[in-house]
Amino acid sequence: MFDIQPLVIISTGYLLLLFACAWITEKGWFPRRVVQHPVTYVLSLGVYASSWAYYGSTGVAYDFGYAFLAFYFGLSGAFLLAPVLLNPILNIVKKHQLSSLADLFAFRFRSPVAGTISALLLFVTLMPLLALQIQAVSDSIHLITDQSSADTLAIGFCISMMLFTVLFGSRPITSRDHHQGLVFAIAVESLLKMTVILVVGGVILFQVFGGMDGLDTWLNANSKNIFAMNTPLEEGPWRTTLLMFFASAIVMPHMFHMTFTENRDRKTLYAASWGLPLFLLALSISTPLIIWAAIKLNVNTLPEYFPLAIGQALNQRWLTLIVYLGGLSAASSLMIVTTLALSSMMLNHIVLPIYQQIEHVNSEINIYRRVIWLKRGLMIVLIIAAYCFYRLLHDDSDLHKLNIVAYAGALQLLPGALCTLYWERANHKGFISGVLAGTSLWFMTFMLPLAIDIVPLFVEGDRVQSWIVGHWHLAAGAALFVNITVFVTVSLLTRATEAEQRVARACVVQHVTAGAQSVPKAQSALAFQEMLCEPLGKRAAQKEVSRALAELGLKFDEKRPGELARLRDKIESNLSGFMGPTVALEIVNTFLPLDSDKSYIHQDWHFLESRLEVYHSELTGLAAELDSLRRYHRKTLYSIPLGVCAVGHGDILLWNPAMVAMTGLETEQVLGFPVSGLPEPWVSLLGTFIDQDRTSLNKYRIDVEGTLRCFSVHKASIDSEAITMDGNQVLLLEDLTEHQQLEDQLIHSERLASIGRLAAGVAHEIGNPITGIDCLAQELKGFSTDPTIRESAQQILEQTKRVGNIVQMLVSYAHSGQTRQGVTGNAQPVRLYECVGEAMALLQLNAKHDELTFLNRCNPEHWVLAGYQKLQQVFINLLSNAADASPKGGHITVSTTEKRHTVDIVVEDHGHGIPQNIKEKLFDPFFTTKEAGKGTGLGLALAWNIVEAYFGTIRVISPVNEVSHSGTCFIVSLPRIESVHAKQQQEITHSGEWV
Repeated sequence: MFDIQPLVIISTGYLLLLFACAWITEKGWFPRRVVQHPVTYVLSLGVYASSWAYYGSTGVAYDFGYAFLAFYFGLSGAFLLAPVLLNPILNIVKKHQLSSLADLFAFRFRSPVAGTISALLLFVTLMPLLALQIQAVSDSIHLITDQSSADTLAIGFCISMMLFTVLFGSRPITSRDHHQGLVFAIAVESLLKMTVILVVGGVILFQVFGGMDGLDTWLNANSKNIFAMNTPLEEGPWRTTLLMFFASAIVMPHMFHMTFTENRDRKTLYAASWGLPLFLLALSISTPLIIWAAIKLNVNTLPEYFPLAIGQALNQRWLTLIVYLGGLSAASSLMIVTTLALSSMMLNHIVLPIYQQIEHVNSEINIYRRVIWLKRGLMIVLIIAAYCFYRLLHDDSDLHKLNIVAYAGALQLLPGALCTLYWERANHKGFISGVLAGTSLWFMTFMLPLAIDIVPLFVEGDRVQSWIVGHWHLAAGAALFVNITVFVTVSLLTRATEAEQRVARACVVQHVTAGAQSVPKAQSALAFQEMLCEPLGKRAAQKEVSRALAELGLKFDEKRPGELARLRDKIESNLSGFMGPTVALEIVNTFLPLDSDKSYIHQDWHFLESRLEVYHSELTGLAAELDSLRRYHRKTLYSIPLGVCAVGHGDILLWNPAMVAMTGLETEQVLGFPVSGLPEPWVSLLGTFIDQDRTSLNKYRIDVEGTLRCFSVHKASIDSEAITMDGNQVLLLEDLTEHQQLEDQLIHSERLASIGRLAAGVAHEIGNPITGIDCLAQELKGFSTDPTIRESAQQILEQTKRVGNIVQMLVSYAHSGQTRQGVTGNAQPVRLYECVGEAMALLQLNAKHDELTFLNRCNPEHWVLAGYQKLQQVFINLLSNAADASPKGGHITVSTTEKRHTVDIVVEDHGHGIPQNIKEKLFDPFFTTKEAGKGTGLGLALAWNIVEAYFGTIRVISPVNEVSHSGTCFIVSLPRIESVHAKQQQEITHSGEWV
């Protein structure tokens, strides 16, 4: 026997160690990879192995043989079916931030009553299970000390559980947050339980039986023990027990909380599908050994406490102590998690709905802190209620009976859970009716007989209780049958609400939701925040709206109807994790109502596309092939050079990259907005065209940021089963600006060519009378002796020569171009000073250049090998562009610089410069920045071709002045020749000897 004081100290030390594990984990001092490892998650699910599994399963095995394995096989079966049973529930819980089974039912059936009834049923159902843990701890202490009353020990255990749950169980306030410290502490407790059970089995095998051979010898000598364990398996309540513990994976609050609410990664659930059965196997493997050892050692105690008694029988105090600590961990883990889960349900479905009705929230109040304290108070109340129920029990109530009552009651929620996943027709009326009918029968056949001495409704109470204990599986099956019958019948005879049908479709496995949604009355995120101030307070409203915007990746100025609808759903989901779906739905419907006057809007197809991309790698079979086809079609739409815009019911559903490039409007700026919300000029082009009957609009000119652009638009109507509304159209936008400019420039070039030919002809015709005037002036000068007449004749000769030079320059300038071979064949030495001077003189004939100053600073000794007229055409084009870019009073300078083999001719102005984005296009044919009719875009292209034909280069520097960003400099490099050779070659050319 142990003294009570050391045992209390050891128990307190163990609970403090558990507390320290949770606290250190919350501080982040444990390695994250350990805390969040799948093994930790699997061990935390060991909360299922409560005092009944630790102590009670031994008593069941003693009385009913291998039927105790149903406790382990049932839960293992549920986790082996995780892909089709647990994973769909996990998806719903994560998506809508549900923290309990009552939340799931309230959300699925869109009924506060469904959540409230589920919470109340689980509250009543779990009182026997919590009382079982208290009884197991107090009995085990009393058994190994025999110094204190069980009731006193139970009070101490309950107080320690209150402290732990209040300090750690209520810290996070939403289902998004996880009790990682609590999870790690529960995992440590599960590891301790498993280790203790395996150690006990090892001690029994080697110390009691002397190894495997000794065990085999004893079993052969006592074969009746094996036969006794096999017989009840065939006759006992095996099937009902298996179903009951199979359902516990979903319907028991502590399992729902650890499996779904505390799950961080969906992949860990798949690890648990095989890891948890292995854990349960390790727990169950020593149970037959414990029974056989108790029989061999003639242990005189209740079968439930054989593990404790074996240590006493072997006089192994350390073995008794670790078995006691294992039992303490089994009871404390279930007490903590169950209290946490039950308090969340009671808070969300009973306390907060009442609180919302009777208390007006001050805008300055911290509602988060108030909810935390309400939850802590509920935890204390629940543990007190469990203790009171423990005190009301019979003295002879065994652990098995308490466990059966609790699990049979929770079994009434299994039909609702399965229908959530697999029967869309189920509705809240059927669920509530079925639960009430089945629970009533369960209460009459289980709870009342359990407390028959307190509420003696049956005259022959002892006989009734004995019948229930012997035939409980029939009562449990009957209650479940009544539940299912009423549930199905009422659901088939009644109709679900529209909101309930929508949620049912979203919850049913393998259902793809599509369709439309309503428009919220609030037209911005700021309006959402202002509306939520009344129920939540200013601080909480701002926090919840900001959190929802961040999770959706939206900005605070979001105004798109589709995104606002998603924001409303996200706020409801977040509030559901904070206050439960019942209060969240009421708040959202009351303070963020939908606009019934507005029609439905389409779903955000861009959002659906992004979600498909996330799950692309998980698709297989036909789904993967269809997704590949979808991706191919989408890539086609996004790759074509035409702008594609899909419009549904006036809202923009698709906006491909070509539309972005043409309009300058990003996809995120327009998706979900009505076409009428586009900025000018696109609303005039697209919005007007949509309302017209014609299907094409050709060469429509609009002004885009000061630039005249030309577009053609085509449209077609779309009939799609995926989009159930009218007014679905697709628009194709084609940018014809460059094509139209090319057409205009070609027409203008043809006109210029005609004018050039006309100018050449006119110049030729003018040359004839000028020649006649020149001849007459020469004769007049030669025959006259009058000085005055001779002077006048000389002036006439000079003026006619000037006219002749001008006419000759016009004829030369209008001469058509030649190939490189033809051009270089006419190359001759050209004095740059004279060529540039003539070009300047020709430009100065235009009156618009009178206010400009042309400076010829070319070195007279710089000669190049080129065609004189062609080179003059280059300078005229460069000087003309410089004159157009220069301000009034500006000056244009041409200078030369001699290099080893070339001469650089620099044409510099001080105009507005050339933008960086058009430098690469300067020498492209027909490219011009001038207005239509004022430039052909051919000048620089011709200059480039001429210079390149003479083996030269031309480049541009702009701006010249980096400070004022003004000025342009064209540098022409041509092969140079020495001035002496140039003069000689020029004389030979003039004498006709140049070849």
